[in-house]
Amino acid sequence: MSLIPNERLAQAKRLLFMSPLALGDFLYIKTFLAALKQQQPHLEVDIWLDDNRNNQDSWRLSRSKIMQQWIAAEPAFSRSYGCSDSKAMQDQQVETAKALGYDLVITHSGSKSEQFSALARRISPKGFIVTSLAKPKFGGLLDSWFFRHSDKTFKIDVTALGEQHHITDRYYQLLHNITGLTLDKSAFMPSLTIALEFAETVHTWLNKQFADQPQGKLYFINHLSTNKKRDWHPSQLFELIARLTEQAPDSRFIVNSTPENYDALAKAIANEPRLVNSQVALFTVQDNFFELPAMIAAADMVITVETAIMHFATASQRPLIAMMRQKKPYWAPPETASSKVLYASTGKGYVSDIGVDEVMATLAKMPDVSAKLTS
Repeated sequence: MSLIPNERLAQAKRLLFMSPLALGDFLYIKTFLAALKQQQPHLEVDIWLDDNRNNQDSWRLSRSKIMQQWIAAEPAFSRSYGCSDSKAMQDQQVETAKALGYDLVITHSGSKSEQFSALARRISPKGFIVTSLAKPKFGGLLDSWFFRHSDKTFKIDVTALGEQHHITDRYYQLLHNITGLTLDKSAFMPSLTIALEFAETVHTWLNKQFADQPQGKLYFINHLSTNKKRDWHPSQLFELIARLTEQAPDSRFIVNSTPENYDALAKAIANEPRLVNSQVALFTVQDNFFELPAMIAAADMVITVETAIMHFATASQRPLIAMMRQKKPYWAPPETASSKVLYASTGKGYVSDIGVDEVMATLAKMPDVSAKLTS
């Protein structure tokens, strides 16, 4: 039996899903929220992205903007609320959401569960609120007080999922137990539809970047994340490109960057002597989120650290090497002949502990890549 009573779900007009989603989170959870919308077509489903930080950090505001572009393109969702740059802006968003009279609110926010529970009640004074809990404090003895703003609470039962479970299994358990959603496991993995206009934009960009140059294999490489523990060093990036160029001089390389890192990375690439013979183009999203997955879909091989890019590559069915820490293995892309995961198992366990030699050795074993590298 679901935590939201069937009669309340049937009578509800609007549901607000509150979670500080990153790109990878949304890619996976949208499958289940869209399925809920399909099974409950009378329900408007909206998404609250604001992470309750209320600061002007450019990376979070930029990510929030492209998240909202993505959500707006998904037919299952009616509206979204992005990250606020101040308390005043958040208060204004709360009032906007409050005016819509949400009947149901689900919060899923990890360590900020208490904050989101209280915020949900501000937004929906009379609604039915279910809060997903992270690790309980004080053994859960004070949960009734901490989550007094919520009608129900839920905690994912990891033991019921098994050791080899994927993040999609967690999201299904969450929505199944809270709303009664049912979905066959074969439908858990995400898809990503890219409009023709963005595919054409990428095609034009690539033709401009590599005009009058040999059109060899196209690598999309991402070495940065939002956490230094998940980053690869620039020196590793440059060494990898140089070695791949040595093996196949017509190879082309797209290096991904955030807008905040673009200028510094462009200068470093231009001044790197090891790349003098390499075809390298630096890419960052300019106008629309879909430029990124469209570029990934155009690549022959994606090599990335632990970010949403590895999930976009999976959804686009592109050959992939993902470099990850051993923390949270349920986020790892499924392994296939053309999709490999390298885990940091030495040093501090940071992604930068994965060496270029290991990446090269993995590439050489991938049947759809090695033939072109050694030809």
